[in-house]
Amino acid sequence: MNNDQPRLRKPSRLRLVDDVLHSLEDAILSGEAKPGSRLVEDAIAKQLSVSRTTVREALLMLERRGLVVSRPRGGTFVTRISRADALDLGYTRALLESYAVTVGFERITQAVLSQMDALIAEMGECRLPNELPRLLRIDIAFHRKLVECAEMPRLLELWSSLDGQIGSLYIRAIEEYKTGIDYVVSFHGELLVAIRSGDPSVAREAVLEHYVRFNDSTLTRATALDQAIETLAVAGR
Repeated sequence: MNNDQPRLRKPSRLRLVDDVLHSLEDAILSGEAKPGSRLVEDAIAKQLSVSRTTVREALLMLERRGLVVSRPRGGTFVTRISRADALDLGYTRALLESYAVTVGFERITQAVLSQMDALIAEMGECRLPNELPRLLRIDIAFHRKLVECAEMPRLLELWSSLDGQIGSLYIRAIEEYKTGIDYVVSFHGELLVAIRSGDPSVAREAVLEHYVRFNDSTLTRATALDQAIETLAVAGR
């Protein structure tokens, strides 16, 4: 080894934590691990043939995603994101994505739209709740197409940092509104119709409403966001 090069620790352990995280997350998203059920470190470690430390790190990551909650001396339990946190997440995602759509609207080509059409078709093949993990991956890919058109790497990075929490948002929507796959497909189809309108303001408003369905308590904030995004977009041109 070249003496000028630093000694680097192999990332195998980090990958192992990531694998345990995905295994637990899929169980929660698919409904195998029900709300209120306790996730026992010892049992998980034995089943996956990993250390308790690895399981503990994965559970901490799940807690940051809003899928579990840890209670002092009580254990870790499957939970659901609160309505307030869901709104906060929705507004944050809407803010970043609607700005990306506004500044990158001219780069949303027919090729991009065709790819998004194909992703909506894939959504329709998912069976809920068992295939919710698959649906989430497709959903993220669908929205990423829009954000990438902004050609702003830092914006894409910020937007992507919220990916891990989208699962908790989806679960709440499915359980609270009894959302089925037909509704999910239609919901994304409506957004694509707005994108195809040729009017960036229509597309921007559709993105905002996609994440936060407007009612009396959310309309004022959504209107303020819309005006702020338009101002920023104009200033950046």
